[in-house]
Amino acid sequence: PASQRNLFLTSLLNAVPDPVFGINNKGKIIYQNDKAKEYFQLDNLKDKALKDIFSQNDWANKIDVAASGYLPVNIQTIAGSMLVEVRAIKQNKGKNIGAVLVFHKPENISTRSYVIQGADIKGFDGLLIKNERMSDIVNRAKHMSNTQVPLLIDGEDGVGKKTIAQAIHHSGNRKNKLFSNIDFSTSKPADSEAKLFGYANPKTGMAGLLEIADGGTIYLQSIQEMSASCQQKLLHFLQTQKFKRISGKIERTSDVKIIASSPKPLAEYVKSKQFDQDLFYALDITQLSIPPLRERKDEIEGFIAYFLALFKQQGVPKIEDLSFAALSKIKSYFWAGNITQLKDILYKACMLAEDRIIDEQHIEIDGHVHIESSLENRSLPQAVAEFEKHFLQHWYQKYASTRKLAQQLGVSHTTIAQKLNKYNIS
Repeated sequence: PASQRNLFLTSLLNAVPDPVFGINNKGKIIYQNDKAKEYFQLDNLKDKALKDIFSQNDWANKIDVAASGYLPVNIQTIAGSMLVEVRAIKQNKGKNIGAVLVFHKPENISTRSYVIQGADIKGFDGLLIKNERMSDIVNRAKHMSNTQVPLLIDGEDGVGKKTIAQAIHHSGNRKNKLFSNIDFSTSKPADSEAKLFGYANPKTGMAGLLEIADGGTIYLQSIQEMSASCQQKLLHFLQTQKFKRISGKIERTSDVKIIASSPKPLAEYVKSKQFDQDLFYALDITQLSIPPLRERKDEIEGFIAYFLALFKQQGVPKIEDLSFAALSKIKSYFWAGNITQLKDILYKACMLAEDRIIDEQHIEIDGHVHIESSLENRSLPQAVAEFEKHFLQHWYQKYASTRKLAQQLGVSHTTIAQKLNKYNIS
């Protein structure tokens, strides 16, 4: 009978040691277990909107019941900060009818913490490394996995800085703790500072990532965008391992590994007075520089195979092959957006291909947009050198003889030889 099934289901959910909410596709609560009532000190929430119950947390407005995964939110309960897991509920035909939300303590996530950040890999084993320079970088990164000192990573957007940071975390002695991320380029200064340090308030105060990720790793993305006040607080933490929540008086301690990244070497931002010199020195103990995809073209085919397999798992129309013309077009491109841009272009190509074969016309790239973005963070000499290198790489593929290449480009053979040597083109 239905009553027995409901009793069994209720008993089962009440046996779960974590708070559980059931919501419909309009975001209204249709069920909560006993732990949810206990942790959030709320009762009789049926038919109330989740966003109204947790009005001070904008994550409640952003939950997509069509998606499943973890949200690294700082929702405060009597048991401390929690992470929320979203599991979509679908009918037989795939229609989304709601979701189950399960709240976890960060320390209970254990080795599953890498899933929270959307990582496809665990450690270095899943990295696609074929380029000799990248192989050297990965070997250096492996040696840094068990060090406690901060790490700086620089490289253009989309080259895989966060992936390297995640691999370092999951290969080291912090792998069973949380890996957390703050992108300072996409957050308001006050919001990112609160997310890192937390804020003190008797009713709405919350823990920051320094507390939540204690024992783990915090990845500070686009650290050059960090506000001056946040820089000073981070410097104090690196020097003392102590910090205070915003507006708080209690000094707290935390043991986290800090990995920070920027699109250019952080020293350049110090020279232009955009970044605090003392904080730079505190961070600049170990460094990695990730080369752009255009300097790792021997890895492109591996990335293509990986992304096509990934798309297949996600239900994207099956692609069996890539034509030679399409591959040539991809390899000859500048890739200012690097691996991220390659993934997006391939996804679009999969949507356009009709015969399970990606051909040249399916590789749609807006060259004007990519050129502007590739020059955005460069000086004039850097931009000229970047273009010259790309230009020579393009023409060098067409001429086996450097003399013919020199003739085609209207310069001396000596000049061509010097340029090829300068940019290590062979």
